[in-house]
Amino acid sequence: MVRRTDRPPAKSPRGNRVAVAIHRDGCRLDGRVRDFETLIADEPELAGGTDQGPSPLEHLTLSLATCQAILIVKVTEAMGFGFRSLQVVAETDIVFRVGKRFPEPTPRVAKAHIEVEMQSEEPAVRFRELQERVEDRCPVSTLFSDAGIHPEVVWVPNTLIRAT
Repeated sequence: MVRRTDRPPAKSPRGNRVAVAIHRDGCRLDGRVRDFETLIADEPELAGGTDQGPSPLEHLTLSLATCQAILIVKVTEAMGFGFRSLQVVAETDIVFRVGKRFPEPTPRVAKAHIEVEMQSEEPAVRFRELQERVEDRCPVSTLFSDAGIHPEVVWVPNTLIRAT
């Protein structure tokens, strides 16, 4: 179903996720999901955009980090696992490859790396249990894996959280 509107997308009656990208100017798009504020997507100037927001690949990388973090929070709650701070850093390596139908190189995700930094007074055995319970449950990470890109996940317990 195609929607041509600036209104937020309604929830799909089938329970599917619905997102709308509305062209504004050049490579700049306004993204809408449910009733949330507009998410801007753009390309860096080097790629022909105006750098007014993250690129789609940066949004994808952020989705990987936030999905992993949300899952960790849910599992810690279920386990009664206490922690003082949590930061998940995701990084995707982009390579340019020529596609099957077009001669121009296209950016593709080649690798993904996730680093989980957490401060907690839980013993090492509980950290290992948390890691096992979290492994392979993040839907975004699973999407990467299903595409043949298996994110490397490194846990760094009791680290000082980096200021960003």
